[in-house]
Amino acid sequence: MTTSLREQVPLPGRSRVTGNGGAVTAMTSGAARAGAGVLAAGGNATDAAVAAMLAAGVVEPSMNGLGGTAYAVVFAPESGRVTAFDGSARCPVRAREDMFEPLEGVGGGLYGFPPTRGDRAETGPLSVLVPTAPAALVELHQRFGRLPFAAVVEPAVRLAEEGFVPDWVFAVHAAAGYRRLRLCPAAFALYTRGDAVPFVPLSEDDRLRNPELAGSLRVFAEEGPEPFYRGPIARRLLAAVNEAGGILSESDFEAAAVREVPPLDFGFRDTAVATLPGNSGGPTLAAALAHLDPFPPAGPPGGDAAAEVRFLHLAAESLRLAFGDRFRHLGDPESVPVPLPGLLDPDYLRERRQGVAPDGPRLATPREPPPPGTRETAGAPPSGAPTADCTTHVNAMDADGMAVALTGTLGGRFGSAFAVPGLGYPLNNGMMWFDPRPGRRISPAPGRRALHAAAPAILLRDGVPWAVVGSPGGRRLISAVALGVARLVDREASLQDAVGSSGFHADVGPLTLDERTPDCGTVAGGLEARGHQVLVRRETALTGHFGRASGIRRCVGEDGPRFEPGADPVRVATGVAVQQD
Repeated sequence: MTTSLREQVPLPGRSRVTGNGGAVTAMTSGAARAGAGVLAAGGNATDAAVAAMLAAGVVEPSMNGLGGTAYAVVFAPESGRVTAFDGSARCPVRAREDMFEPLEGVGGGLYGFPPTRGDRAETGPLSVLVPTAPAALVELHQRFGRLPFAAVVEPAVRLAEEGFVPDWVFAVHAAAGYRRLRLCPAAFALYTRGDAVPFVPLSEDDRLRNPELAGSLRVFAEEGPEPFYRGPIARRLLAAVNEAGGILSESDFEAAAVREVPPLDFGFRDTAVATLPGNSGGPTLAAALAHLDPFPPAGPPGGDAAAEVRFLHLAAESLRLAFGDRFRHLGDPESVPVPLPGLLDPDYLRERRQGVAPDGPRLATPREPPPPGTRETAGAPPSGAPTADCTTHVNAMDADGMAVALTGTLGGRFGSAFAVPGLGYPLNNGMMWFDPRPGRRISPAPGRRALHAAAPAILLRDGVPWAVVGSPGGRRLISAVALGVARLVDREASLQDAVGSSGFHADVGPLTLDERTPDCGTVAGGLEARGHQVLVRRETALTGHFGRASGIRRCVGEDGPRFEPGADPVRVATGVAVQQD
């Protein structure tokens, strides 16, 4: 078996790579190469996904790592079932709903909440939650991996020890995080040179090395998660965070175990979809596709502008209804009442979308009766300002039928920008997932789990994985996954066209349209004629107007199954690796 790596995904409509041994997608070529190498060495899709995610923590440390959180859905061919892994983080037991001072009227971030005075919920030790990524990745591997765990971690160890040549996107992220990283010398030293200049490679052989991270990864490979929650690494993390002003405790580490939970299953057209349940982006994804499902398919992409307007109009209406329910009713079901069955009840969904029509105007006042037994406790947050990616996503499928969609995040760029001396990685700023205003459904509270947006998805036909899709991008990733699934299933697009064509986002604010949209002016005008407020935006590798979906599709032909990967083409150095028998 040989490994083929595409350093950058082709633009929609151009040549694509496929393979019959499996495929891996990641947001950087280094992470994709690590996953593909493990697949070629006899690993399965779970081994490949975990290896790619750990490598991503080395080569894109502003996005994820051992200091972050992770979430996954996995199809195991032996059981024929999908399993979900919920790595959502919890507030410290010493958290209070009034622990931050919100700056009202200043504007929101990825989740629309007001920023906090002194940036305390976003930067520094008070923003840190106990990381769940180590527990989540080990649990995922123990349940479904094939190779020894040390073999899965080894590619990341090599990248950290031997170094890698950062691309210009890495350098710009390091420069953009410069002010925040400077507040913590241990974090600042990881991504700068001795002269305190952000690391920019001066030649093709100028590598960024991180021996401290290599050491932490070796401990992880040899001892698993125990040192990170009850052993020496946990004690060092606890002491450093609290000495700097944090509020973590030993009980927070004991409560940080990942949960293996049943997935949220639903249907869209002739396809079954499995994603995360509960306090994730999964219920919003399910509701959006449920609202879109009753309307006739829009037809293949590449048609006239009128068909595209109709498709995007219905997608926007569906997403707005789903996000309206998300902002009103979702949260940690262990902490507040979450009427999830009611929110996805067919009768309730039918009532919510009354008046939506393919060629009709936008609903000015959608029907929004609260589900039985609930009451509204807070309005929807304002639409957040665009931010560059601060999350990463990995997909993997193998020839034996296993499929994995795995999302990892630090919260914001470089997370809290706080690192423990000697460990080699920044910690998350998970407090940004909570509303700093007291009295809200997702205000900080002891032990409360964050409401996050991750929505990795597996699509099945006849009980077999047909495709995997996921995205980074804050709550915008929900739109990216929903549109990717709809284009793939409803419009019969290729995988690359489904996830890599023009961006789109709609929640409770203006509709955001990618200027790459074919005949963009006509499409924007058509949407405005239906009552949508349209913002046309140019997406670059450093903006975050849209989620950045990626995926893999399994195609069966005369010569057996082949795997078609694809990813958003805007992100420089997006990696796609395929296996050839």
